[in-house]
Amino acid sequence: MKFSPDTARFFRVIALSAAAYGLAFAEGLASVSCIQTHLSKTVFDPGPVDGAWGKKTASALSDYAAYYDIVFSEKIDRKNAIALCVELTSLNINQVSPTVRRYDVNIPLDNLEEFTGRKQLDVSSLKLLTSLTNDNCRFEIFRKVIEDKRVEGLASGDFAVKNGIITFGDNLWYTGGLADSSYLKDQGVLAISDGFLLHGSIPYFHMFVSPGEIAQKPLQIDFAGTESEEIQKIFKVNENWPKVYPFYVDTWQSGAIELLCRSK
Repeated sequence: MKFSPDTARFFRVIALSAAAYGLAFAEGLASVSCIQTHLSKTVFDPGPVDGAWGKKTASALSDYAAYYDIVFSEKIDRKNAIALCVELTSLNINQVSPTVRRYDVNIPLDNLEEFTGRKQLDVSSLKLLTSLTNDNCRFEIFRKVIEDKRVEGLASGDFAVKNGIITFGDNLWYTGGLADSSYLKDQGVLAISDGFLLHGSIPYFHMFVSPGEIAQKPLQIDFAGTESEEIQKIFKVNENWPKVYPFYVDTWQSGAIELLCRSK
């Protein structure tokens, strides 16, 4: 089949355009792969090195530039991948420098607790008992069965208090393997304000688990200016200790945490 000169010229233009597009597409893939390869050697993870531009690659390059205070001549965008690759590979930067990736975000307190697994305590409005500092302290968490007044120990261990802020140390739960010390070290946050009022929260396992039984998540017990209850002191450490803070669990049981610091 013969084509007119104009038709033949049209097909040549189409063929050349397709070839140019294919070449540009291949160069684009190679340039994106170049960027991904460069970033994959850092803590700024661009995702798989596949030449596919996406949010992860763009975010990694943006974070990389922000960390090193780099201003690229082109906008961080797929269509500028070739120029970005050239600039990125020409930079003389120590790739080993950052060991932790930084994120320029603001996380609300509730989301931060969920993200980190640690409870947070805002003490800005509290008049902390700043004179209270001691690293020779012990605690016990126990429960009392309401019906028969039976008392059972659930956990005990060490804690330190500095300027009214309590930090839990080594501890042991007596809950049939339900918990380890991380539940208090990571999630227990307490503070004492003037008048020995207790603030913050601790996890609380309200049942024991035997082999074959299903464990339940701990309750989170919150203290908001809880007063220490009056107790008969069998032995006198000093005029302030021990302190016992009760808390509500459910209609079957109540709970309490006893805090005691000895003189150094």
